[in-house]
Amino acid sequence: MARHPVMVRQVCPLIPFSPDTSPPLLASAEFVWKEHNTLELSFSLRPSQSGQPLPRLHYGDAGLSTNLRQGQRLDGLWTHTCFEAFFALPNHDRYWELNASPNGDWNLYRFETYRGEGAREQTSAPLIHWQSSQWDCRCTIRLSLSPWWTPVQCPELAISMVLEDRHNTLSYWALSHHGKEPDFHDRRAFLTA
Repeated sequence: MARHPVMVRQVCPLIPFSPDTSPPLLASAEFVWKEHNTLELSFSLRPSQSGQPLPRLHYGDAGLSTNLRQGQRLDGLWTHTCFEAFFALPNHDRYWELNASPNGDWNLYRFETYRGEGAREQTSAPLIHWQSSQWDCRCTIRLSLSPWWTPVQCPELAISMVLEDRHNTLSYWALSHHGKEPDFHDRRAFLTA
């Protein structure tokens, strides 16, 4: 099977909005933008101290396992553990938001303006692979952007996640934070090509 050429590959650390109240984790995200409009994201979590188990997080019904997940298209995934990506064409207001949960549930929204009315984008379901143990976890998401993303151009991109701990407390992680509240839609946090 032929492999698609990679246009962009980057690994980035994710930082918590409130380090004092977030689980002690090292979090990173890798994105791969492929020539034929395919986006791959991999989120990795491990304890901040070597040799320690991963802090207890709530993964819905995914739990400790390794498998390919096929969930439903649902709204409101960010109210629990959720892995997210935001992408936009440079110099355009329109942008997209991808949400994926460890159990395979997902959604993709299109926004015409900053935090405008989100519309569900017509697309096929992403492939979501969840892998976790007491020492680390990884969520890998593969999304075909055809037919709604037509340019062969790397977007501005933001990567983020919401983590729910065992006490149902949420923490917000992103490449950077610019406001007084967590705001993953803030274009100042998007990586530019």
